[in-house]
Amino acid sequence: MKLLDKKEIKKIIEELKDYYGVKELSLDYAFIKNNDNKIHIISNDFKKLNTKDLRINGLGLYFLDVSKGLRLSIEGSQIIGKKATKNIHELNNEELKDWLRGYDLDCDDIYGYKLIKNKNDFYGIGFASNNKIKNFIPKSRRIKNV
Repeated sequence: MKLLDKKEIKKIIEELKDYYGVKELSLDYAFIKNNDNKIHIISNDFKKLNTKDLRINGLGLYFLDVSKGLRLSIEGSQIIGKKATKNIHELNNEELKDWLRGYDLDCDDIYGYKLIKNKNDFYGIGFASNNKIKNFIPKSRRIKNV
């Protein structure tokens, strides 16, 4: 795991602001990247700990996967979504049920990652291509009966 410096954090935040149309985004956290290029966020108090001798596999809140663009986690979509103005796909209640079950959705959205929204809530990220939005909800977090 690697603690990102201010320059790397600023780059990630600027990319998120640009892609999702966020005007102001203040994420006052330590950003940690693991070997799979997944970014976790944790309180800045973490920096005060002496972690040199610790073997840590996971820490903080999983926020973003940077290995494939700006693929936010479900929690990441909830943090960014409330401030986003673009790349949002609105679901009706029936589509939301399918989404929570793990199904891909039909859409006419242009290519790229989309925040999935129903009313005022965000439910993760999907990838739009070929008139579909691919669902990234892990099997362990899917709902069987909605």
